[in-house]
Amino acid sequence: MGRIVTIIGTRPEIIKMAPVVKALDGLSHDHVLVHSGQHYDLVMDRIFFRDMELREPDYQFALKNQPAPLQVATTMRHVAQVAGTADLVMVHGDTNTTVAGAMLANKLGKRVGHVEAGIRSFDKTMSEEVNRIVADQLASLLFAPTRIARENLRKENVQDGVHVVGNSVIDALKANSAIAERRSNILDRLGLSRGGYLLLTFHRAENVDDTKRLAQALKAFETAAKVAGLPVVFPIHPRTAKNLRAFGLEKRAHAMKALRRIPPTGYLDMIRLEKNAALILTDSGGLQEEGCYFRVPCVTLRENTERPETLSIRANVLAGTDPTRVAAAVRRQLGVRRTWRNPYGNGRTSRRIAAIVDKILG
Repeated sequence: MGRIVTIIGTRPEIIKMAPVVKALDGLSHDHVLVHSGQHYDLVMDRIFFRDMELREPDYQFALKNQPAPLQVATTMRHVAQVAGTADLVMVHGDTNTTVAGAMLANKLGKRVGHVEAGIRSFDKTMSEEVNRIVADQLASLLFAPTRIARENLRKENVQDGVHVVGNSVIDALKANSAIAERRSNILDRLGLSRGGYLLLTFHRAENVDDTKRLAQALKAFETAAKVAGLPVVFPIHPRTAKNLRAFGLEKRAHAMKALRRIPPTGYLDMIRLEKNAALILTDSGGLQEEGCYFRVPCVTLRENTERPETLSIRANVLAGTDPTRVAAAVRRQLGVRRTWRNPYGNGRTSRRIAAIVDKILG
């Protein structure tokens, strides 16, 4: 019997790894779940654990609001003793927790499994891109979501141990969509109707840590609302809210009547908001995938994406934060035919990953 240590740290990781954790729990191997605490709002994280019906972590740490280098170093120090007994360390995606777990396992001489391997934006100014590349170079088991991701790895001379398994986000959506419809009343609470609003998320450092870009984005949000003739529902990230105040943009945001800022939501509420929106505006990778699954068109407020599959099927379009480009993208996506096929798998990704891990550990 082997020993698996899975390390997560952010809410997107909770969502995407919950089905994987459950599948690994079902194996005969010892499975230890570690939460690094990278998202310092641990109360909100508990809501996501509850919504995903995910067991409590075996080890819970708190990074609080540390800068990125300290997040990586502190996670490695916290988790070292736990990972020292592992036969396989599992990490997900592109966060500071991901790269910390991969580097720690490598230093300890342990095998690394990387879920969501091989996705690339080809923009190394994004810390997430660097984290992905490092994790993939250190991993011996690489769970790629699509053939495009596998090809990205091949071009980087990473070919051994690569498995195309789909994306576990589909597993999570298939398991929770009906539950969200039953349990979440967020549309009623906000007075929203199906197709009667745009949904916005906006939190990437390259967007919200720059005064000019954040100011431009506010104008783009206002323009999008005018083009669509609909309000923009905005579950605002703490980082974005903080910078609106720090950059003197809070009054401008408050004056935008079409911009309905609400606190961050739980997973089930977010599913309902995504599924019933006329359009999604986002700089998040996860919402590009989830909107694609729900056949809700997306406008990505970035200059690149690590989800090119969504572009090729016209489920998504890149617009940056320029108001003119965003307006054109909103017009296009509101009129797009919602007949595309989901490119991220059939909801069996977690079982595939568990089966591969079981075979490797023996």
